[in-house]
Amino acid sequence: MTPRQRDRVRSLVAEAAEPIDAHTIAAHLEVHVTTARFHLNNLVDEGAAVAVVLPPDGVGRPRIGYRIVVPPPIGDLVVMLIARLGETPEAREALAAEVGRAWAAKHLPPGDLDEAIPDPVVLTETILTRLGFRITGVVSAFGDHEVTLCGCPLQDLEAELPEVACGVVRGILEAALDEGSADLSAHYGVTVRPDSGGACELRLSLAELSPASRD
Repeated sequence: MTPRQRDRVRSLVAEAAEPIDAHTIAAHLEVHVTTARFHLNNLVDEGAAVAVVLPPDGVGRPRIGYRIVVPPPIGDLVVMLIARLGETPEAREALAAEVGRAWAAKHLPPGDLDEAIPDPVVLTETILTRLGFRITGVVSAFGDHEVTLCGCPLQDLEAELPEVACGVVRGILEAALDEGSADLSAHYGVTVRPDSGGACELRLSLAELSPASRD
């Protein structure tokens, strides 16, 4: 059975109003019932489906039916919990930045980069990519850098609590600059904002600080 046919098995089980058995799947796909049962059992092993006992058709043993396991909406629960961690968007962003710094520290141990003073854009791309983000664009001018990234790991938060998504990314970069070089963290300020076009993207700015603001 090809990957496309395996997907059709999953789709048939998901679309069925009641648990569906291997014979029904085999008839729909015009494959042997043993093949259908093999892939149904794989769905069970993966945790994507469960097997249930069905009444027999006439005289005989009960049949085994399969239905898809619907995952609980944990994403909604997480968003609701996070929304209660700060009374204002500013407070939530500050807390999220602390979490972002801790996340970066956990996944990127010291000494990860070889350069004494790494390029800030290379540092940004390396760290965010390793944490599951996707860089979609970089614009550099006069020492400042604007990075556009897909907030895929934080997409639920980005839609409901954009200040939290922005805070996490800001914290990641602040920790990364500290880890990369004291000179980087002293010379660059990090700001993150949602994409103005409403896309699932964030805009990250690395702006050189003025000499007065470094003191």
